[in-house]
Amino acid sequence: MTRLNFTLSDALPSLPKSGMPVTIITGFLGSGKTTLLNQILQNKDNLKIAVLVNEFGDINIDEQLLISVETDMVELDNGCICCTINDSLVDGVYRVLEREEKVDYLVIETTGLADPLPIILTFLSTELKFLTRVDAVVTVVDAAAFDAKHFDSQAALSQIRYGDMVILNKIDLANENKVRELKAFIEDIKPGFRILPSEYGKVPLPLMLDIGLTQVDDYQAEISEFRRDKSAFNNHLSSDSFNFVSFKSDLPFKIEQFEHFLTQQLPNNVFRAKGILWFQESPARHIFQLSGPRYELKDDDWTTHPKNELVFIGRNLDKSLIQQQLDECLVKPDIHHRFSSSNLFS
Repeated sequence: MTRLNFTLSDALPSLPKSGMPVTIITGFLGSGKTTLLNQILQNKDNLKIAVLVNEFGDINIDEQLLISVETDMVELDNGCICCTINDSLVDGVYRVLEREEKVDYLVIETTGLADPLPIILTFLSTELKFLTRVDAVVTVVDAAAFDAKHFDSQAALSQIRYGDMVILNKIDLANENKVRELKAFIEDIKPGFRILPSEYGKVPLPLMLDIGLTQVDDYQAEISEFRRDKSAFNNHLSSDSFNFVSFKSDLPFKIEQFEHFLTQQLPNNVFRAKGILWFQESPARHIFQLSGPRYELKDDDWTTHPKNELVFIGRNLDKSLIQQQLDECLVKPDIHHRFSSSNLFS
């Protein structure tokens, strides 16, 4: 499910609604977009920022990972923004503009499978162009995992082609040669591109917000075509053959079985996975992130009833097989114990 998250503060004076600046954060699966967004929310000072988080899948994991103290939710249709072109996006932005609590800034985090072009054109070619201002398209790139073919995805290349700047993230996981080659590759696609290296999405806000990098004049041809035929801009998922598998359970996993699933059974056409995990052997809430061959677990405290929620994203995934394998990792109720004679007649 896609939602609008509002982080509000009363410290700033009222600002006019016209021309609200918009930053679009894009980047392929696992590049670190949500981490970057958390950095913005943690360091926003007195800015009133509306955040539209968009996710591919029917479980919104990203929303649960966002750091937000005050939240007001506006429901939007689920799915990749550029595939639901684009009434829900337009309606959502209007709901931001019509609020009594005026918003200083709108940040959109796209799904990792989104081509940012239709999202950009929705702001530049509709009535939103009179009410908002696309400030910058920020592309987050995984310095360790990204390469010239990058999963043979046209969306991954479009995210660079239509970005205004690149945040070269996770440089701590890449060697100097890889970083040098990646910068050269990006420069070849878009000469003169602003490239900022980072670890964990730590980039000063003045380098990302209100920087005025998007040039409307560069999109005049695309705007005309978009107005004639929006559907021509929405074919990247079918051409890339991406799909997702979601899994929910109110039963805990067994650690050993889940580790076996990750190391022995997980298909290599899974490019990204994330979720909230509950293990029988641990009282903690575990935040699970997988990007390519790397995965990590971070401990946290439960604020809700424990449960398992997972989303796997990849190409041509076998949904029933993955769900069956995960189901086999669960701790099942002991039917014999529950209905033993001592329980029945006690």
